Amino acid sequence: MQIPTLEITGKKATLLSDGKPFLMLAGEAHNSSGSSLTYMKESVWPYLRPLNLNTLVVTVTWELLEPVPGEFDFSLPDGLIQQAEEEGVKLVFLWFGLWKNGMSTYVPDWVKQDRGTYFFMRDRWGKPVNAVSPLCQAGVERDAAAFTALMSHLKEFDVNRTVLMVQVENEMGLLGDCRDFSPAAEKAYAEAVPTDAADFCGVNGTWDEAFGEEAPELFMTYHYAKATQQIAAAGKAVYPIPLYVNAWLEQHPWTPGTYPAGGPIARHMDWWKQFAPAVDFQSPDIYLPDFEAVCREYTAMGNPLFIPEARPSQDSASNVFSAVGKFGALGFSPFAIETVGKEGPSPDKSLLGGLNIMAEAFNHYRSGEYLGLSYRLLGGMTELLCKYRCTSHMMGFTRGIDEVGGLVKFSKYDFRIDYMPNSVESPKGGGLIIELSDDEFLFCGLNYHVTPLPKNNDPSHVEYVSITEGRYENNVWIPERQLNGDEFRIMFREKPSVLRCRFLRCR
Repeated sequence: MQIPTLEITGKKATLLSDGKPFLMLAGEAHNSSGSSLTYMKESVWPYLRPLNLNTLVVTVTWELLEPVPGEFDFSLPDGLIQQAEEEGVKLVFLWFGLWKNGMSTYVPDWVKQDRGTYFFMRDRWGKPVNAVSPLCQAGVERDAAAFTALMSHLKEFDVNRTVLMVQVENEMGLLGDCRDFSPAAEKAYAEAVPTDAADFCGVNGTWDEAFGEEAPELFMTYHYAKATQQIAAAGKAVYPIPLYVNAWLEQHPWTPGTYPAGGPIARHMDWWKQFAPAVDFQSPDIYLPDFEAVCREYTAMGNPLFIPEARPSQDSASNVFSAVGKFGALGFSPFAIETVGKEGPSPDKSLLGGLNIMAEAFNHYRSGEYLGLSYRLLGGMTELLCKYRCTSHMMGFTRGIDEVGGLVKFSKYDFRIDYMPNSVESPKGGGLIIELSDDEFLFCGLNYHVTPLPKNNDPSHVEYVSITEGRYENNVWIPERQLNGDEFRIMFREKPSVLRCRFLRCR
């Protein structure tokens, strides 16, 4: 089988699995789930089956892969691959190496205990920070060696190419201060900006002289990106499947250190693309309420969009339509997916507050039910979605904050979208429209109503020819009710559904 690749054509990026376009309808497991195959078998996989996902995002940790220096144990990634194959699901591996959420909690014990060789960062008061410094070359080299061992093993073991992509590290950056104040960092910060960064920005002098108040964060961005490049390039040299990094987003109170300083936030994507070219794209972890605003930021500069973590609330069932239909996402993945599937209790609010996440982002009530319906709908028509992704023939939308509707424009018709009222227990409005031909359209989604309109300044009016309710199974359209009379309208309630409609423009 062919290895997974990322095909770039113009502004369109497509993930290819065995040479064919693949859309990831995914979910990310809790951080510790992948550390036990028994736990996965008993407490994860059974709760994923009703969700109709085709991809699971799950961790592989350095501490368990290399418990003794130079000795590797691949039993967990091998077991995860075998379990996924039994479930008929693809995988994305998260490499929890040097950094996870701004900390180094997943490094092996022998790294944690050797603070001389693997030196940790310090804040401005000299207090140690629980994270290896990105300027620690010894740590970066050992991470790169472990990551290379994993990638080399995947190349040989994963003969069915179940692993589609690998995330390098997790939500990198420094929490608690604007930059590293360790001795090595202090020395580097006082020196002239490295030549490659100076040439990239057209500056000279020290970091402070070149960048002023932005200097501390850019200093961290440069060193995290360079370290990640060393790790990613080593792994990709032995097995060149797609690699990406994910971001804890810049947010209130908007100061570096309250979010991980130096991570791949949207404002610094150009630095990451310049100094970590072995990384194929940067991805946002979206827990903020303005979903489309974040997607818009992360599709700038031609960056392929993959959402490895999204708020696992009811609104995931709506946001996936916008992600795929409007922003051409490679995939969509709510976090804590096994909890979503079992409708378990939401995380502790104090924990969420510490991560600067609003509690409503983890409102699980019926979220698994709605997400499963959306994934079932979209999973039946993935060939159509891949065909029209990133073209003017497919448009997606989801209800934004305080929005009541919008206007979706195509070549011959415009469509007025009015969002339906929804309770706190059901998803907001969202959907997508595909222009199959000049007069035939496919509508799908939930909690919205459509009014077809002529184009501006066109004196004609629009009449319905037919409205057919149906579904896609294995990419084949299966018509069901022919709507007419009292049902002769394009309206979607809280259950995701599909309508195929033909129109006539008359004068």
